[in-house]
Amino acid sequence: MSFLLLIISVLIAIALALLIWSLGKKSGTAGDGVSQQGDAYFACRHLANLPLLRQALEPADFEYIKEQLGKDKAQKVERERHRIALRYLEALHEDFVNLKKTARLIASLSPEVEATQEWRRFKLSLKFEIKYRLLKAKYGLGILQFPEMWNLANLVSSLAIDLERVVSDVGASAMLGRNETLADR
Repeated sequence: MSFLLLIISVLIAIALALLIWSLGKKSGTAGDGVSQQGDAYFACRHLANLPLLRQALEPADFEYIKEQLGKDKAQKVERERHRIALRYLEALHEDFVNLKKTARLIASLSPEVEATQEWRRFKLSLKFEIKYRLLKAKYGLGILQFPEMWNLANLVSSLAIDLERVVSDVGASAMLGRNETLADR
Protein backbone atom coordinates (compact mmCIF):
# COMPACT_ATOMS: atom_id res chain seq x y z
CA MET A 1 0.00 0.00 0.00
CA SER A 2 2.79 2.46 0.89
CA PHE A 3 4.59 1.69 -2.40
CA LEU A 4 1.45 2.65 -4.35
CA LEU A 5 1.14 5.82 -2.29
CA LEU A 6 4.78 6.66 -3.03
CA ILE A 7 4.27 6.20 -6.80
CA ILE A 8 1.15 8.37 -6.77
CA SER A 9 2.97 11.06 -4.78
CA VAL A 10 5.87 11.09 -7.25
CA LEU A 11 3.48 11.34 -10.22
CA ILE A 12 1.62 14.23 -8.60
CA ALA A 13 4.90 16.00 -7.85
CA ILE A 14 6.01 15.59 -11.47
CA ALA A 15 2.66 16.89 -12.74
CA LEU A 16 2.87 19.93 -10.44
CA ALA A 17 6.46 20.62 -11.50
CA LEU A 18 5.45 20.49 -15.16
CA LEU A 19 2.51 22.79 -14.50
CA ILE A 20 4.67 25.33 -12.69
CA TRP A 21 7.31 25.13 -15.42
CA SER A 22 4.74 25.69 -18.19
CA LEU A 23 3.18 28.65 -16.35
CA GLY A 24 6.58 30.22 -15.85
CA LYS A 25 7.42 29.71 -19.51
CA LYS A 26 4.26 31.50 -20.64
CA SER A 27 4.81 34.46 -18.33
CA GLY A 28 8.16 35.18 -19.96
CA THR A 29 6.57 35.90 -23.34
CA ALA A 30 5.68 39.33 -24.61
CA GLY A 31 2.05 38.84 -23.64
CA ASP A 32 -1.05 38.15 -25.61
CA GLY A 33 -1.99 40.24 -28.61
CA VAL A 34 -5.46 40.93 -27.27
CA SER A 35 -4.43 42.68 -24.08
CA GLN A 36 -1.49 44.50 -25.67
CA GLN A 37 -3.55 46.04 -28.42
CA GLY A 38 -6.69 46.67 -26.46
CA ASP A 39 -8.95 45.36 -29.22
CA ALA A 40 -9.68 42.07 -30.83
CA TYR A 41 -6.74 40.56 -32.67
CA PHE A 42 -7.45 39.59 -36.26
CA ALA A 43 -4.12 40.27 -37.94
CA CYS A 44 -2.43 37.41 -39.73
CA ARG A 45 1.09 38.76 -39.88
CA HIS A 46 2.38 35.54 -41.37
CA LEU A 47 0.62 36.03 -44.72
CA ALA A 48 3.00 38.74 -45.91
CA ASN A 49 5.99 36.39 -45.70
CA LEU A 50 4.39 33.20 -46.97
CA PRO A 51 5.36 33.63 -50.66
CA LEU A 52 8.95 34.41 -49.69
CA LEU A 53 9.10 31.33 -47.51
CA ARG A 54 7.70 29.20 -50.33
CA GLN A 55 10.46 30.38 -52.65
CA ALA A 56 13.14 29.86 -50.01
CA LEU A 57 12.04 26.26 -49.44
CA GLU A 58 11.91 25.30 -53.11
CA PRO A 59 14.37 22.50 -53.90
CA ALA A 60 15.26 24.25 -57.18
CA ASP A 61 16.31 27.32 -55.19
CA PHE A 62 18.67 25.19 -53.07
CA GLU A 63 20.18 23.71 -56.22
CA TYR A 64 20.67 27.14 -57.76
CA ILE A 65 22.45 28.40 -54.65
CA LYS A 66 24.65 25.31 -54.61
CA GLU A 67 25.65 25.94 -58.23
CA GLN A 68 26.32 29.64 -57.66
CA LEU A 69 28.03 29.61 -54.25
CA GLY A 70 29.44 26.15 -53.85
CA LYS A 71 28.52 23.37 -51.47
CA ASP A 72 29.89 24.86 -48.22
CA LYS A 73 28.19 28.23 -48.54
CA ALA A 74 25.01 26.60 -49.81
CA GLN A 75 24.88 24.48 -46.65
CA LYS A 76 25.20 27.61 -44.51
CA VAL A 77 22.36 29.23 -46.45
CA GLU A 78 20.28 26.08 -46.05
CA ARG A 79 20.84 26.02 -42.27
CA GLU A 80 19.82 29.67 -42.08
CA ARG A 81 16.68 28.94 -44.08
CA HIS A 82 15.86 26.07 -41.72
CA ARG A 83 16.18 28.48 -38.81
CA ILE A 84 13.96 31.02 -40.56
CA ALA A 85 11.36 28.35 -41.36
CA LEU A 86 11.26 27.35 -37.69
CA ARG A 87 10.85 30.98 -36.61
CA TYR A 88 8.08 31.43 -39.16
CA LEU A 89 6.38 28.34 -37.80
CA GLU A 90 6.58 29.78 -34.28
CA ALA A 91 5.13 33.10 -35.51
CA LEU A 92 2.32 31.15 -37.15
CA HIS A 93 1.64 29.45 -33.84
CA GLU A 94 1.64 32.83 -32.08
CA ASP A 95 -0.90 34.18 -34.59
CA PHE A 96 -3.11 31.15 -33.97
CA VAL A 97 -2.89 31.49 -30.19
CA ASN A 98 -3.78 35.19 -30.39
CA LEU A 99 -6.72 34.46 -32.67
CA LYS A 100 -7.87 31.71 -30.32
CA LYS A 101 -7.76 34.14 -27.38
CA THR A 102 -9.79 36.62 -29.39
CA ALA A 103 -12.31 33.92 -30.27
CA ARG A 104 -12.63 33.05 -26.59
CA LEU A 105 -13.16 36.72 -25.74
CA ILE A 106 -15.83 37.09 -28.41
CA ALA A 107 -17.54 33.89 -27.27
CA SER A 108 -17.63 35.13 -23.69
CA LEU A 109 -19.24 38.41 -24.78
CA SER A 110 -21.74 36.89 -27.18
CA PRO A 111 -24.97 35.50 -25.74
CA GLU A 112 -25.58 33.46 -28.90
CA VAL A 113 -22.63 31.06 -28.62
CA GLU A 114 -23.72 27.50 -29.26
CA ALA A 115 -22.10 24.26 -28.22
CA THR A 116 -21.49 23.36 -31.87
CA GLN A 117 -19.44 26.53 -32.34
CA GLU A 118 -17.39 25.74 -29.26
CA TRP A 119 -16.89 22.16 -30.46
CA ARG A 120 -15.79 23.40 -33.89
CA ARG A 121 -13.30 25.78 -32.28
CA PHE A 122 -11.96 22.96 -30.10
CA LYS A 123 -11.53 20.64 -33.12
CA LEU A 124 -9.77 23.39 -35.07
CA SER A 125 -7.42 24.04 -32.15
CA LEU A 126 -6.65 20.35 -31.79
CA LYS A 127 -6.09 19.94 -35.52
CA PHE A 128 -3.77 22.95 -35.60
CA GLU A 129 -1.77 21.85 -32.56
CA ILE A 130 -1.24 18.34 -33.94
CA LYS A 131 -0.17 19.62 -37.35
CA TYR A 132 2.02 22.29 -35.76
CA ARG A 133 3.84 19.81 -33.51
CA LEU A 134 4.39 17.33 -36.36
CA LEU A 135 5.66 20.02 -38.70
CA LYS A 136 7.94 21.48 -36.04
CA ALA A 137 9.42 18.02 -35.45
CA LYS A 138 9.97 17.55 -39.19
CA TYR A 139 11.60 20.95 -39.52
CA GLY A 140 13.74 20.18 -36.50
CA LEU A 141 14.97 17.09 -38.32
CA GLY A 142 15.69 19.14 -41.43
CA ILE A 143 12.74 17.94 -43.49
CA LEU A 144 11.38 21.12 -45.02
CA GLN A 145 8.10 20.78 -46.91
CA PHE A 146 6.23 23.90 -47.92
CA PRO A 147 2.80 22.32 -48.67
CA GLU A 148 2.39 21.36 -45.01
CA MET A 149 3.32 24.90 -43.96
CA TRP A 150 0.78 26.23 -46.48
CA ASN A 151 -1.96 24.04 -44.96
CA LEU A 152 -1.13 25.29 -41.48
CA ALA A 153 -1.16 28.92 -42.64
CA ASN A 154 -4.56 28.31 -44.24
CA LEU A 155 -5.94 27.06 -40.90
CA VAL A 156 -4.83 30.28 -39.21
CA SER A 157 -6.22 32.43 -42.02
CA SER A 158 -9.57 30.62 -41.97
CA LEU A 159 -9.86 31.23 -38.23
CA ALA A 160 -9.16 34.94 -38.76
CA ILE A 161 -11.78 35.15 -41.52
CA ASP A 162 -14.34 33.34 -39.37
CA LEU A 163 -13.67 35.71 -36.48
CA GLU A 164 -14.06 38.77 -38.64
CA ARG A 165 -17.36 37.41 -39.98
CA VAL A 166 -18.65 36.65 -36.48
CA VAL A 167 -17.70 40.09 -35.20
CA SER A 168 -19.40 41.81 -38.12
CA ASP A 169 -22.51 39.65 -37.60
CA VAL A 170 -22.59 40.44 -33.89
CA GLY A 171 -22.07 44.12 -34.65
CA ALA A 172 -24.85 44.11 -37.23
CA SER A 173 -27.26 42.36 -34.89
CA ALA A 174 -26.36 44.78 -32.09
CA MET A 175 -26.98 47.74 -34.35
CA LEU A 176 -30.27 46.22 -35.49
CA GLY A 177 -31.33 45.71 -31.88
CA ARG A 178 -30.33 49.27 -31.02
CA ASN A 179 -32.26 50.71 -33.97
CA GLU A 180 -35.36 48.71 -32.98
CA THR A 181 -35.07 50.06 -29.44
CA LEU A 182 -34.81 53.63 -30.71
CA ALA A 183 -37.81 53.12 -33.00
CA ASP A 184 -39.89 51.84 -30.04
CA ARG A 185 -39.44 55.15 -28.17
